[in-house]
Amino acid sequence: MRVDNLDLKITSILEANGRIRNKEIATMLGISEGTVRNRITKLTEAGFLKVKGLTNPNIRTDKQVAYILASVPLHSGWDETAEQIARLSDVKSVSLLAGRFDLLVEVYLEPHEMVSFMKNRLATIKSIDSTETLIAMKHYNKWV
Repeated sequence: MRVDNLDLKITSILEANGRIRNKEIATMLGISEGTVRNRITKLTEAGFLKVKGLTNPNIRTDKQVAYILASVPLHSGWDETAEQIARLSDVKSVSLLAGRFDLLVEVYLEPHEMVSFMKNRLATIKSIDSTETLIAMKHYNKWV
């Protein structure tokens, strides 16, 4: 899929306000509402754009954000391991890193569920050599 300048303008507007109506975007950009709707559909179906509601983790007290740094041996395949981890419930994202650790796993779960997540879900992925967990205590400009 090729993303052009108009796609990027629509995306920027949605990043600022995901609830904005297509008609308002069309007016802002001087294009038809149908064009906006078709572009958003195309971007969503291609996996470039996802529009959803996010919450402020500083205010939402039933869950916490934790970051798990994982080491994976070279021969295990970083992509396969990352994809397996990304499919686990409560995982928000997995990123491939350069540095001491290979993967950064962001989880969003109830505080008392961390041990269960590590023991019963993450531990099922055999290609992980070691982990280090960081618990986020406060967030600035973070939405989950």
